[in-house]
Amino acid sequence: MLTRSLASALLLAAFLAGGSDSRAQAPAPTVLRIGTPGNDGNALAFYAQALGFFKRYGIEPQTQLVRFGGGSGIAAALQGKALDVGEADLVAIATAREHGVNLTLLAPSYMYRTGDLTSAIIAARNSGIRSAKDLNGKVIGVASLGGVGRMLTTKWLDKNGADVNSVKFVELPQVSMAAALVRGTIDAAQSGEPNITAAGDDVRILASTYAALGRQVQATAWCATEDWVKSNPESAKRFVAAIHEAAVWGDDARNHEKSAEILRQWVPFPENLAQKMHRAYYGQAFEVSALQPLLDAALEYKSLQVHASARDMLSPYALTR
Repeated sequence: MLTRSLASALLLAAFLAGGSDSRAQAPAPTVLRIGTPGNDGNALAFYAQALGFFKRYGIEPQTQLVRFGGGSGIAAALQGKALDVGEADLVAIATAREHGVNLTLLAPSYMYRTGDLTSAIIAARNSGIRSAKDLNGKVIGVASLGGVGRMLTTKWLDKNGADVNSVKFVELPQVSMAAALVRGTIDAAQSGEPNITAAGDDVRILASTYAALGRQVQATAWCATEDWVKSNPESAKRFVAAIHEAAVWGDDARNHEKSAEILRQWVPFPENLAQKMHRAYYGQAFEVSALQPLLDAALEYKSLQVHASARDMLSPYALTR
């Protein structure tokens, strides 16, 4: 049985053998306008730029932080040709496709695996909240009332026997959630790193945000419009190869100190926080079995109106298992 790293290396070798790009050929630089939300789970473009992976594959990146609008903001920028490639959650990508924006998946980004606590449902340390049922009739804070965090929190409540109809959701910035929990303004919250670790002993983790969907869930991905990919196949291949190398590097725990240093250049936060917080894991190739659960949950909770097939969303240049 192939190890994960060897399998990834063979996938990349086969991928590059099918195109004109290779390290030895030093392709002429291509400018790519890249959009990302810019958190730890969205840091692959930062690593690819800082470590020279983009340069190796002939990409001159123009990386932009897209802080507002979430995945829908990225989708709109891709549709309007303000960006060439962007990073968004799978539900936002599928929703855009549902509304006629022909986005296609190029490369994986943040992937949940069992035990991952980079995104979690939290409660105040001294509260009596210990389970989903304890949240009946309570208030839960989420970053967006229409976002994936709320949907997955609802899934967790449902799966663990809570009365979802009795729960009230309110919208709060993640940086404000810990204080709201301590004050008792809210009873639980769906939050992510580095905010969870920054809250310190004030909060307690109830569950991972994605745990209710399975052992492995591809949460976010890099995408582009199908039209752009058709018109720029070599650029798409180069981008996929560079992001793959960034994912392999970022997943190696030996590189976490360096990756935190790179991340802090884009998203400033205290150095000691970077050393303590839970770090994101990145998919190195797409697996349909990891892509489909989030899409199915989105259909179940009406974030999507029609079934979305993960396989149909894949670009022909995406690495897959």
